[in-house]
Amino acid sequence: MRRISSGRRRLRLAAVGALSAVAVLVPLGATAANAPLAPAPATITVNTLPIANGLPLDLGIRQGFFEAQGITINKRTLQSGNDIVLALSNNQGEIGYVGWVPAMIARTQGIPLTAVAASDVEGTSEADNWQNILVRGSSSIRTPADLSGKTIAVNALKGVGEVMIKAALKKRGVDPGSIRLLALPFPAMRSALANGQVDAVWTPEPFMTQILSDGGRIVMAPGPELGKFFPIGTYVARQDWASRNPGLAARFRTAMNRSLAFAQANPNAIRELLPAGTQNVRLPIWSPLADRAQLAELARYAREYDVITTLPNLALLVPSSIAGGKTLQGQVGNRYILLRQDGRPVTRLTAGRYTFVVQDTSRTQAFKLSGPGVSRTTSRTGTGRATWTLTLRRGTYTFSTSGQPLIKRSIRVT
Repeated sequence: MRRISSGRRRLRLAAVGALSAVAVLVPLGATAANAPLAPAPATITVNTLPIANGLPLDLGIRQGFFEAQGITINKRTLQSGNDIVLALSNNQGEIGYVGWVPAMIARTQGIPLTAVAASDVEGTSEADNWQNILVRGSSSIRTPADLSGKTIAVNALKGVGEVMIKAALKKRGVDPGSIRLLALPFPAMRSALANGQVDAVWTPEPFMTQILSDGGRIVMAPGPELGKFFPIGTYVARQDWASRNPGLAARFRTAMNRSLAFAQANPNAIRELLPAGTQNVRLPIWSPLADRAQLAELARYAREYDVITTLPNLALLVPSSIAGGKTLQGQVGNRYILLRQDGRPVTRLTAGRYTFVVQDTSRTQAFKLSGPGVSRTTSRTGTGRATWTLTLRRGTYTFSTSGQPLIKRSIRVT
């Protein structure tokens, strides 16, 4: 047997000792490596509006979605999207909930805002929309044409209200230049309408339901006039902040998207956050998806009505981190089932992300959707609205009723 020198023996023993130490430490190290690292704690000031649309933020805070991302939210409430844009431009807050139009105005006026999360869209008609033009019950205004020459309250001039009202009136054949707009905070509109300070108001929930309870009437839903599920709100930040804090922006988006989905699936949780007597309001449709084609259309309307002088760079305003997609309208009753996109029956779709908004009016039927990677259904015995944001892959999907008569339709996704 070959003899080993004492020096070499000491080196080998040292190596064995080192390996033994590694053998002891590896399992401990592996456990630590596999454990998820807690996100670095951060506080974000979010400027928001006093309307129901912004309540998923509050719900997400209550549910711990932001805490799970290591984020503490400092919430500030302002009266208009323009106020929020001004605050962000002066470094008063990191993120703001605004309408897409104020974000476009900022982008074209040298305030480089960028979306960090999507938020909400409008409905499909006067009957289901949560933001409409209302008049007093005794008003002689009965149709959109009667608004000509009248004064309408909006929460801000040169904002989303002005753009959508004028574009919708033009679509109805009414001269947009014939109306007068008066800027009032949403909470002040109810009394302004009651005392005759204005002829009509453009207002969201919960203020719309309050006016309806006074005997008020809806005369037009501007958003649905322009398109089904027309985009309204978004969460934005200064582009320099988003560039310096990409991880934090992504964590905010993750928490916000969870909040939007939870709010959509749990409407009663949102209603609990509303003031007493306003819990039975029409809720917005929240979606993490941005319909870039509709946003481009909104930008063209904004330029047409001199709210902006040039079109915004939508690639910078709506970065690739915001998932694109369309919203589909589903309906099921005792003897019918429908699935439409902007009012047209759906038979073919392009693979991608979609938000399905399904209105179930039957206590004996359910709306069932199935296909590659998807299996969803509404309640067979209950009624209400269900919203699913799903990724559709190539293949065939079916939507059908659950009972008799059995009605089944197919969608080809390419």
